[in-house]
Formats: sequence, structure tokens, C-alpha cells
Amino acid sequence: MTGLGPGDREFAQLASMSEPVAVLAGAEMPEADLAGAIGIVSVGRLAVVVDAEAGRSRTIALLQEGDALAFTEGGWPGAPGARVRAATDAEVLVLARPLDEVLSAGTGVGAWLLRALAAAVADRELSVAIALEPRLERRLILKLRQLADRWGKVTPEGVRLDLRVTHQELADMIGGARESVTVALGRLQDQGEVVVRRRTVILRRMDDQERVATETA
Repeated sequence: MTGLGPGDREFAQLASMSEPVAVLAGAEMPEADLAGAIGIVSVGRLAVVVDAEAGRSRTIALLQEGDALAFTEGGWPGAPGARVRAATDAEVLVLARPLDEVLSAGTGVGAWLLRALAAAVADRELSVAIALEPRLERRLILKLRQLADRWGKVTPEGVRLDLRVTHQELADMIGGARESVTVALGRLQDQGEVVVRRRTVILRRMDDQERVATETA
């Protein structure tokens, strides 16, 4: 729903300043391509994951086409040891020029890149706020709304999320067990918050998502 991706002109300019890195579904981007890098997802979908308790991994961000990712020399900001894994076959355009050179090039790419990086920071801050919510059911509905705000489509029934994530993927995002997510989805459906049809979720209400950071502080 946000539509932050670059236009054809900006994309062509961005491609001329970048090196493409292809990642097959299930594989991780090589660390050598990430150290100190700024990249833009040009194809597919990526997940930023960290190791969690009991040998499990936790997804802390999902990235789609047009999303920016920035890795400092220490890794993903605020998440040491984070890795970028391809949820589908994907490609990332890794900037081959210094950021200040891109920003001063006098093209539309610099302005777009700043907006994309700002959006990435805002999305990350919202994810952190959601993670602080102690109730799993509440974390789940807030995460679904966050995903629907980016990937959802408005329909007469509500906002339809066609991302087709599995219950296990949702569990990885909110730090819960798959079985608990399945139960929580059932409760949310009983409460009229969502409608679940196979791997499609329709969200009935999206009106209080902006208050999540305050509510979970």
C-alpha cells in the first residue's frame, strides 16, 4: 500500500551506480556483499533474521522490491549477527559508489534513496515497538497490520494481505510458537479482527496501528 519503489528513471540511474547480487530462495547474502553496504531490493523478497533462543531464528524485517537495506561495519543496526536470507529468488543492487557521491549527483536517485532509508528506519522502529508488546495475540495483530500497510490491498471486506506467509513465518516474526500463532489467529477471527482464507488474511480494522509505539512503550 505504500508504493515507495523507484520509478523507471530512478531505477535505471540506480542500476548504473550499483553491482547486482543474486540470491536464491533460502540462501543468505554473502557477508562480503553486506559489510558497510547500502542496497536496494530489485527483485523478490528478503528476510533479515537473527538467532533466537532454543536454536530458532527470528525474522526482524521483511524487504520487498524497492526497499533499502543498510549494513554498517558491525552488521544490521541494533541487531548484531543479523543475516539477510532470500524468502524468494531475489536480487539486490548494492551501491558501488559512496553515499555522498550518490546524494550529490543531482539526479532523482539521491532524494529517493533518502526516503527509502527513512522508511526503513521507521519500519524497524515499529517492529521494535511491536516486539515489546507482552501479549502474543496483540503482537500478532499489530504485525499483520504492519505487513498489510506495506503489502495489503484495500477491498470491500477490508485490507487483504496476499503475502502468503506461513504460520511458522509469522511465529518467527513475533517470537512465538507456530501452534500459539494458529490459536491466536483463530481468536482474532472469532473477534472479527481478521478473516483467514488459506494463506490469505483480510484485516477488518487498521485504524489504531499508528498508536502502537505509544501503547507498547
